[in-house]
This record gives sequence, C-alpha cells and structure tokens, in this order.
Amino acid sequence: MSNLSLSYDNPVTAVFLRILAWELFVANETLRVQDVVTEQVQAARHEIGLPLLNKQGGAAHDFIQNLRTPPKPFLSPGGTPPKPIEPAWATDWRLLYLPSHSHVRQLSYKPVWVEPELQSATNHIEYLVTLRNPAIPPLRVFLGKERPANRTFGTRRGLYFLRQNDSLYLGQTNEFDIRISHHYPRRNPIWWVFISIEDHTAAFTQDSLNAAESLLISFWNEVCVISNQKRGGDQKPGFAYLQQAILLVEAASAAMIWLIRDRTNIDIPSWSLPFKKWSGKNWPLCYLSVPDA
Repeated sequence: MSNLSLSYDNPVTAVFLRILAWELFVANETLRVQDVVTEQVQAARHEIGLPLLNKQGGAAHDFIQNLRTPPKPFLSPGGTPPKPIEPAWATDWRLLYLPSHSHVRQLSYKPVWVEPELQSATNHIEYLVTLRNPAIPPLRVFLGKERPANRTFGTRRGLYFLRQNDSLYLGQTNEFDIRISHHYPRRNPIWWVFISIEDHTAAFTQDSLNAAESLLISFWNEVCVISNQKRGGDQKPGFAYLQQAILLVEAASAAMIWLIRDRTNIDIPSWSLPFKKWSGKNWPLCYLSVPDA
C-alpha cells in the first residue's frame, strides 16, 4: 500500500470515505447511518464498477460496522453519526475535490481518435484523442517503453504515468524530455504515457498543472498501487485553477483507461495498470468496464 496518508488497501473503503468526507466537510451535511448505508456505500461501489448491494440485505451495514471495528477503526464508534476518525479528511482538498471514478470511466468510452504512424526516430507512439465532452479540449497522448529522444515534446505541459514493476508513478511537467530522462534508471519504467492538451499554447497555468498533479496522485491512489511518497502541493488553488486541474485529471485518466482497455495490440510489456490486490468479486475487471450513464 502507498505510504501516503489517507490510503487504504480496499478501493471501496477509499472511495467511500472520500464521498462521506465531502458530504460532511464540503456540503456540511448531517448524515444518519441509514443515509450512509443507502447512498454513500452504494455510490462508492458504483464508482469503481461493482454491483450495488441488495437493499434488503445487511451487507452495507456490515461494511460500515467493519470500518468501526478496532484496533484501527476508520469511522466513529457505533451509536454516533458516521464520521471519518482521521482528522486530515476535514482539510485535504486534494481528496475532497477529486472527480468521480464512474464519470471518468464513462468519459473513457469511445473517444474519437487518430493514430499517427509510429514515431520510430523518437521511440514513441502518438494519438490525437477527443473525448466525448465538449468542455475538454483534444488531447495529444504519447506513449513508449524506451527513453524518448531529447526535445521531442518541447515545452508541452501535461501529466504523465510511469509503469514500474508493481506500481505507478505519476507526475506533471512542462519539460517531459528532461523529466523522463531523470527517471532512467532511477525508476526504470516499463512504459510511460504523457498526456498534454493538443493546443499546448492555450492558457493552462502552472498553478493548474501543479493542482492537477496533486489530484491525479490522489485519484489513482484510490484504486492502484502507486510509488509516489507525497501528493504534490498542499496549497488549495483558486477556483479557476482548481477547475482546470479537475478537467485535466478527468481527461488524462479517461484517456489512460481507454488505452489500457481498448488498445490491447500495443507491443509493450506489462500493458496493464497495477490495481490494488483486493479480493472483491470481479475486481479489477469491473473498473475497466463502461458504467451505466
């Protein structure tokens, strides 16, 4: 499991606590146990592709009770309104403003894409990807398994994924050529994916990019094993920057899911995501399925 705070082996627990924390600390809602059982638990399962629990059964109540059980409870004791015990939940914007996994997974479905020829001189493949959301600009998606030639990407700003043996490393950069070179051989990536807005001269600020890195790490830490030791910047940006960051994380994550799920002919070893080894039924295949709208 990641060494990051507020990290959990069970992806349902991670998503559930984040949804609950948002209701309590952003929406300022007062929730009863029944509210949490019928809404937040089911919402967490839906986000990662699991079927909803039978409303007549006790599985959702059991889930809540297990989170309250010593020696390391994550929720307040029985007889009190459900609330995360870990105090950082009340203040960590990098978790409270994450996009929905179900929304990102839906966004990954049937993008419009163009596959240029293999860029043999620079050791990578490129896609031009337009997701089915007019609020998100077209993306240029680069991927490869070897160190790319210098100055291939110029000053493009974007987010990147490095696949290591048993984990992901995530980051942001406006000089990917330099950044990826620093990761060889220290992180020794098996493959890398770099995702940038196609019109990279557009007004996408460094503040937005820094916030996007923090959100990206937090988002993927809920479902995958990652090697990042910190989430990035801890200063919440202004709303306009935060909004840009959320959109970029949604777009980059959806493009990553699409690549893994649909571009199965890519000749790269370990072309997969290091999902957490949780024993839930149909996990992690359910995550790569397309959710109902």
